[in-house]
Amino acid sequence: MRNLAENIIKDTDYLYASARIKALEKNLLTRDRMERMCEARSMEDAFKVLTECGWPEITSTDMSAVEAALAHRRSETFALIQSVAPDKRIPAVFLMKYDYHNLKTLLKSEVTGEKPEPLLIDAGRVSVKQLLAMVRENNFSDMPPAMAKIVVEGRDLLSRTRDPQLLDFYLDRAQFAEMLETAEAFGSAFLTGYIKLMIDSVNLRAAVRLRRMGKGSETLRFALLPGGNVSIMNLQHDITPDLIDSVFANSPLSAAASAGAAVLRGEGSLAAMDLASDDALLHYLKRAKYVAFGAETLIGYLAAQESELTAVRIIIAGRLAGLSAEMIIERLRDAYV
Repeated sequence: MRNLAENIIKDTDYLYASARIKALEKNLLTRDRMERMCEARSMEDAFKVLTECGWPEITSTDMSAVEAALAHRRSETFALIQSVAPDKRIPAVFLMKYDYHNLKTLLKSEVTGEKPEPLLIDAGRVSVKQLLAMVRENNFSDMPPAMAKIVVEGRDLLSRTRDPQLLDFYLDRAQFAEMLETAEAFGSAFLTGYIKLMIDSVNLRAAVRLRRMGKGSETLRFALLPGGNVSIMNLQHDITPDLIDSVFANSPLSAAASAGAAVLRGEGSLAAMDLASDDALLHYLKRAKYVAFGAETLIGYLAAQESELTAVRIIIAGRLAGLSAEMIIERLRDAYV
């Protein structure tokens, strides 16, 4: 029988992986590179910035070609992390959102009759082909246990209520519960802290949006996710600007909460709140840059790559829509490097 100590993955086990990732961080999009893409004279010049950072060449300005490049970059990143990570739970946590997105799409398609394939993202732990077969054949033997349980319950919820928003809330809760459980079992305080901050961010945005839409407390209770640093009990009251400010006053999301409170006063925008929320998450992740070696390096890089994909999509979509460089830059999140 192996000694328990032999099963514990130590920070020193990440020496090679961390060195590999540190070398690749120089190819991430900096703020300067993102602004160069926004201000480039042509789309081709904007694409050149990506090529300089190791992206595959994009030969068409069609958004479908851009999405293909984004998918390729994402696939490369996860393949790299899978190959170097001593513990595969690190990439698994970041892959879960694609699994749950695909489940939402498949279950909704059963009600609407629409083809789900155009909306599916083949990036999760379970391939789109496998997931399609599992859901259609009701055979969940090869599905992650946490997901298998909620397929049946989610399908029943949607058939009873015919409310796709309630399905979204239900699957979001299941997704973050699995992410948090995996992070805690992995034993990384950094990853667990990141998931908890993500949950707080989701709850802040939900509280402000649902209050703005005039939704009642019952809908809010269903939407709020447990497990964050901020107790959801504090948000199960009449949502006011002062309440939002006070509940998140000592949180890294205090600036985002102020932006959300401004929305409820009719003085701000949801976009400003979302940007401040995302910047708070990235600020937390930047701690990983100062860790010489360890799981933090891989976690920070994965999240940074996900943020980079979002930034590229915002820039290209904005340029194609004819927005000015200034307007696009205003929408960009902070950069990891």
